Amino acid sequence: MFRGYEWKVALKYLSVKGHDGFVTVIALFSLFGIFLGVGALVVTMSVMGGFREELLGKVIGFNGHALYQPFGGKMEGYDEAAEELSTVRNVIQVRPILEGQAMAMMGDNGTFALVRGIKAEDLRSQDLVSTNIVSGSLDVFGDGDDDIVIGQRLAEKYGLEIGSDVTLMSPKGRVTPFGTVPRIQQFRVIAIFEVGEYNYDSSYFFVPLAAAQTYFQYGDQVGALEVTLEHADLVRETYPDLMQRIADAGLAGRLIDWQQLNKAFFNALEIEKNAMFIILSLIILVAVFNVISTMIMLVKSKTRDIAILRTMGASRASVTRIFFIIGSSIGIIGTFLGVTGGVYLANHLQWVIDLIEVMTGASVWDAETRFITEVPSKIDTGEVIAIAIVSLTLSLLATLFPALRAANTDPVKALKYE
Repeated sequence: MFRGYEWKVALKYLSVKGHDGFVTVIALFSLFGIFLGVGALVVTMSVMGGFREELLGKVIGFNGHALYQPFGGKMEGYDEAAEELSTVRNVIQVRPILEGQAMAMMGDNGTFALVRGIKAEDLRSQDLVSTNIVSGSLDVFGDGDDDIVIGQRLAEKYGLEIGSDVTLMSPKGRVTPFGTVPRIQQFRVIAIFEVGEYNYDSSYFFVPLAAAQTYFQYGDQVGALEVTLEHADLVRETYPDLMQRIADAGLAGRLIDWQQLNKAFFNALEIEKNAMFIILSLIILVAVFNVISTMIMLVKSKTRDIAILRTMGASRASVTRIFFIIGSSIGIIGTFLGVTGGVYLANHLQWVIDLIEVMTGASVWDAETRFITEVPSKIDTGEVIAIAIVSLTLSLLATLFPALRAANTDPVKALKYE
């Protein structure tokens, strides 16, 4: 397709000594602009994808893929119901749980607490928690009615450790002639977990299901059933089967999947991701306009060379290909460097942020604000390919106009007025 001399002429013009130094500088700026735009887009899309994946993993790992809530907030016969729902295809586990709000007192300090009652075997099978125990052990969880499992952030903030006492105070207490007396019970920390999501690590408390039933005065009842599937993406096809089984079992309640529970949040993340793609693509577009400017200046400075090539027998197509090679080379090299640099940076992003924090002394990533302890990054091969295609397409289209203009140069006029 391309002849040998066309490559030689194009490479000569691309070399530092091939044309004016000013055009060389502009070409390098154009290449750097494409490199910067592509790299920034790859890193941003990786962070946004990682952020969504990380939060999705934390939310699902903590709350399951679907939640059955009985009307009235309480249900009996939960073991039989859990066994019935566990036979539905794609379901791997159903956990009876009981959640309630309380005030947690640690000495003179107090904080909001979301207390979750759960069976000992169910908590040990909940991988997100059981595989992230940083202190203590879940092996003894449930042996005592005063066992409690807390998050690492809470432990660090209030100086708690294994064996520390935590007092839970619930406003729903005993009714006396003098009013309602808050229900108070003391628990002992037997394990500390760190799942990497700030809210979970700072405000969630696990207690044995029987202890939670007593504390919140539920009797032999629970507040919900958590359903875990083989994969989060199976929730849509499994939802009708679960609803049918719930109806067959005579249960009265509603079933909410993870998409419904977190719909607004994950939709906002998706919108933000698309918006960032469009905004950062403008960087590539600006760099592409620089390519057009560079090529036009190059064509202008090489008018005499083009005329000589034409008089020596070079066709319009050959001249077009020469300048197409020059412009596309800038786009291809810039895109390649941008993709390579972006992928490398995305894979080492936390190291870079740690380095910046050490050098500046400023906090770049605040876990309390962003909910996740470390910067997430997940490289999507399809997105990287899409970014590269967008960059290459824009670069090649930007090259066509200057290349065609060079091909339309009249050799007679060019040599006459030279």
